Amino acid sequence: MIDFLILFAAVMVGTLGFAVIFGVQPKHLAPATLLGGLTYAVFYLVDLLTPDLFLSNLAAAFFAGVAAFALAVWYRTPAVTFSALAVIPLVPGGALYSMMYGLIADDSARFREQGGVALRVGLGIAAGIVFSSTVIGLIRPHLHRFGTPKKAGRGENGK
Repeated sequence: MIDFLILFAAVMVGTLGFAVIFGVQPKHLAPATLLGGLTYAVFYLVDLLTPDLFLSNLAAAFFAGVAAFALAVWYRTPAVTFSALAVIPLVPGGALYSMMYGLIADDSARFREQGGVALRVGLGIAAGIVFSSTVIGLIRPHLHRFGTPKKAGRGENGK
């Protein structure tokens, strides 16, 4: 449990760092940082259940996409403000580094192994984002029934 808490804190600090580098507005820093941590928590929990990197990253990226949409509606900002930061903890930096090191060092076994890891993780992230976007696209037309916030600057009749 202590290991997870340390990783969770590190992920939050890293996500905050990227948010600052990307110039995220101060009012969006806390929710974007928390979403990065929660995305990693989903990855961690699914990884405990199944050590399949593709499924773990798919589930975490799906969560990130749906949560980013919800935050975007709440804060009335583009979803990419949150979704791009939420998936940063999932990026396979170590595998990409090891893959490239294998290429440079002429270690084809390392290159293939780490390239496969990076590919599975990348495909999982991409599939999760596409899946969440598809689900949101299907339910979005029906959200008005639940009282989604009106757009700023519009009157009662929406004109």
